[in-house]
Amino acid sequence: MINILQFLFYTGLFGLFYLCVRFYVKNRNTEYEFTSIINHTFRTPLTRINWISKELEDINISREDRIKYIQNLNNATNKLLEIVDLIVGIKDINNKDGFFLEETSFRNIVENSISRYKEDINKKNINFQISSFQTIPPLTLDLKKITFAVDSLIENAIVYTPPEGKILIDCIFKEKKNKIIFFIQDTGIGLTFSEKLKIFSRFYRGDKAKIFYPDGMGLRLYLSEQIVNRHKGKIYAKSEGRDNGSVFFMELPVHLSQS
Repeated sequence: MINILQFLFYTGLFGLFYLCVRFYVKNRNTEYEFTSIINHTFRTPLTRINWISKELEDINISREDRIKYIQNLNNATNKLLEIVDLIVGIKDINNKDGFFLEETSFRNIVENSISRYKEDINKKNINFQISSFQTIPPLTLDLKKITFAVDSLIENAIVYTPPEGKILIDCIFKEKKNKIIFFIQDTGIGLTFSEKLKIFSRFYRGDKAKIFYPDGMGLRLYLSEQIVNRHKGKIYAKSEGRDNGSVFFMELPVHLSQS
């Protein structure tokens, strides 16, 4: 009897030790990964700001160049602010009091998002198609947070679609299920089976995504999933594999109560 109790005791102690080690390793790796991502992501715009500031010290530069430098300085500063908002978003995303629901046109959200990325679309000469959304009713949602999620999906499609590629945006109203299905289809780098399982994980970025866009943080899709889940919807991705493009879906209920 004593031997059995000792066996159970030491087995339990070993199990507890194993769990503690796993917890330590997991958090240590996450902390290291987070530090590495933050270091790289902050360093790029900060280096650019430092370089532009030195260029602006030259009193002989033309007015036109000075205006261009100031615009680039503003862009780099806005990039830093966006990074800060992302980091703060991790902390506040599950704060129930931080969601403010209102009746909103989903079509307007998408149109405004596309207008913000118009320059990027034109630079890559992407064939961009969007449906009329005529049958989509107003939705009850948090405008700022769903705008962030829509921006994230559109930006993701633009970033990982090569020049001369295609992006299709559409939205379907499922009246019987009282929900909309919004989706973005691209001709980008695509997703492997493993990437589809991890794509919405915090800090996750596929190997090819890192090469295609080194400055990503692996946070936007993670936060987007949290936002959509809080709206009692769901977000997911489909792909036929590497270099076969992707389709990202966002499902949202038409009416969402404040409770």
